[in-house]
Amino acid sequence: MRGTILVGVLSVMLGWASAGASTFYVEPEKGTAEGDGSKGRPWKTLEEVVSKGGLKKVKGGDTVLLGEGFHGEVKFAGENESVVTIAAAEGKRPTLSRLTISSGKNWMVKGLVVSPSLGKEGYKGNIVSFGESGESSKITVEDCYIYTVEDASKWEVKEWMEANSGVNVGRKGKGLTLRNCFIRNTRFGVTLAAEEAVCEGNVISDFSADGIRATKDGQVVQYNVIKNSYVSGGDGDANHDDGIQCFLFNKGTGTVKGVKTVGNIIIAHEDAKQKWKGSLQGVGYFDGPLVDFVVTDNVVNVDAWHGIALYDAQNALVERNVVWTDPAEAGKARAWIMFGTKQKVAKDNVAKNNFATKFNLKQPGTVEEKNEICTAEIYEAGLKKAYKVICDKFGEKAGGWERLKRAGE
Repeated sequence: MRGTILVGVLSVMLGWASAGASTFYVEPEKGTAEGDGSKGRPWKTLEEVVSKGGLKKVKGGDTVLLGEGFHGEVKFAGENESVVTIAAAEGKRPTLSRLTISSGKNWMVKGLVVSPSLGKEGYKGNIVSFGESGESSKITVEDCYIYTVEDASKWEVKEWMEANSGVNVGRKGKGLTLRNCFIRNTRFGVTLAAEEAVCEGNVISDFSADGIRATKDGQVVQYNVIKNSYVSGGDGDANHDDGIQCFLFNKGTGTVKGVKTVGNIIIAHEDAKQKWKGSLQGVGYFDGPLVDFVVTDNVVNVDAWHGIALYDAQNALVERNVVWTDPAEAGKARAWIMFGTKQKVAKDNVAKNNFATKFNLKQPGTVEEKNEICTAEIYEAGLKKAYKVICDKFGEKAGGWERLKRAGE
């Protein structure tokens, strides 16, 4: 495996100063080890740039453009006075085997293809991680294609359970963003462990555990498409699969506050004949107290009881959601919208203007208004509307792939 190199504090802290922003070029096909990052003498790979200290030339406001080809396994850190952009050059699809921004401030990474299958050796863990090892803020990863392997059609249970997870938005961060990425063929899709993290406009397709995990105060999970769950308890997988799950890292202590879940589409299976179908729940927020949560305008089609479920919620709003179970797909299960409790502290919650196949809203103090039973026609209309909103905001593709069409078809 290629080594990973940690770059120290950059930009202002290294004393670089310049009258204006600069653009640097990294091109595996024609760059050289002796290059200086100029257009005429580009660097060769991003891994080599990092390992040889080339990023010391980069300051806040600068852009590093990556050309076609393999750029290695990359790990760096550093604080910038303003945003440094590392992005695919126009029309190019640079590739990495792994990306880690261990800590730092003011980074934008755009348009990369990242997969362990592209390197010489595989590895365990997350394919992309940022903000996990040290204080981090204002880091954005967007428009990337992140996957374990391109073709998982021959995977059996073991391969699904041992797959790499997609993205970790780390525990030492605050205000980090994952946007408009395509994340495919993974164990977990996205773990949000940073306060005030934003996960928006992404597609998480073909996963064997949870699509998105929300775990800290102030997180925003919005306008994502989460689809195609694999393997379940009957296959020997003990994980409790959810499209979007919220839980406390320290179960039984503290609260999670102010999480917003808006405009997401969750579909358990696009193909009724999918091999190793997992039993997927929709929005499963089971470990409260959950304070001041907002769950609005989501469309959920799953084959398990929990379409949208909040346990021990306080002052939560659940509004304008569509929850559906196709009777031909789910046996006895009919996905509901539910306020539940484990600690008997649920109170002051509102559920209104929702459609679902069932409702379970019996907790004390719950306000119910205009909640109605969902039909196939209502579901299809809600799906079409939600899809249009997502495409209007983020385009028809994420990381180069269509949002509601299975990759490879």
